[in-house]
Amino acid sequence: MKILLANPNATEAITEACRELAHRAASTGTEVIAWTNREGPPIVDSFYADYAAGRALSLALPRVAPPPDAVVLAGFGNYGTAPARMVPYTQDLIALLGAASRCAAVHSVNLLPLNETEPSPASAVTALTTAVAQVIAESGADLVVLGGARLSPYAARLRERVAVPIVEPVACGIQLAEAAVRLGLRQSKAGKFAAPPGFRQGEGA
Repeated sequence: MKILLANPNATEAITEACRELAHRAASTGTEVIAWTNREGPPIVDSFYADYAAGRALSLALPRVAPPPDAVVLAGFGNYGTAPARMVPYTQDLIALLGAASRCAAVHSVNLLPLNETEPSPASAVTALTTAVAQVIAESGADLVVLGGARLSPYAARLRERVAVPIVEPVACGIQLAEAAVRLGLRQSKAGKFAAPPGFRQGEGA
């Protein structure tokens, strides 16, 4: 089985971080191919960047050869590591997906910009532990989803420190894709997932 792990932004460091997470989560016999959306924005941190990334993805992914068995979009935006303005953006997306009633809170954790030195693992885990404890105390959340590849590498250490499950999206995406391939399931091409009339996949406007 071949799974294409597609980073929707153009930052290779994020692709590499996601690749390592995906390889650890993949089953024996699954080949993970990491791919960077080089025509996309450097980071997806707004609706503008969402659409910029989406157009580049829709044009480039159909040209990947040979085609993979599944594609996992390794994109959570820059949620959790950006300024507080990211919080309402994330809340809007959650509402759009129909999950607002099940989301206790959206909380940001400030890390250094991508072009600066990464924080030490110990300091990052401490910051995340504090943030998770605050969310649990204030909202009663009983599960935490880490947003963004910069937070995901700390998932294992964070699980040792908090009482709620910590969900790392790349690992979940890889294992769900494996299950879909084994069951012979494919994404819907009808209704809201249908291409616009006259649209030819992989061609520019």
